[in-house]
Amino acid sequence: MLTVYHLSTSRSERIIWLMEELGEPYELVRFQRVNMRSPPEMKAVHPLNKAPTIRDGDLTLIESGAIVEYIVERYGKGRLRPDGASDEYGRYLQWVHFAEGSLMPVLVQVMRASGLFGGAPSPELADLRATSDRYLDFVEGELAGRSYFAGEAFTAADIMMGYDLSRADRVADLARLPNISAYRARIAERSAYRKAMAIANPPA
Repeated sequence: MLTVYHLSTSRSERIIWLMEELGEPYELVRFQRVNMRSPPEMKAVHPLNKAPTIRDGDLTLIESGAIVEYIVERYGKGRLRPDGASDEYGRYLQWVHFAEGSLMPVLVQVMRASGLFGGAPSPELADLRATSDRYLDFVEGELAGRSYFAGEAFTAADIMMGYDLSRADRVADLARLPNISAYRARIAERSAYRKAMAIANPPA
């Protein structure tokens, strides 16, 4: 059985969400942050002490995008991804990788510069906000006329991007981003999402 190593308040929420969307069995191993950091016990799972991490038989994988693609290919049975011959497949791949390769680093820079992780706001905050606004404006435009990132069907790209956009209100005024706001509402209505977030973030 596939094992998901979950760190509280982390990107590993995506992998729990993916498994709940697929309805596939998995084992969940939890770790709690210590002073906002991964606990040293996670090094026994992977030397980089990263989340998400999964183990499937003898294979251990890190990196959200790689894990999502692996699980969809190995366990998806054709679900949560467009047909490889379609134009939607190209969009799907773009958004799977845009989430971590482009958008999340920008959002994290703004959150850190704003003092969200502790400390005083950085003098670079205004410039970083301008960059994050540009990225979010791009996402806003790409969602115009679409229900989901690859098209009208929910895919694993929405799990990657949905996690990012669930944090977007920490860095931007979503009142000016109606497509992103509507998208967040659609995601929040999904039963697998609600179940996954309850599993990932149980009441204290």
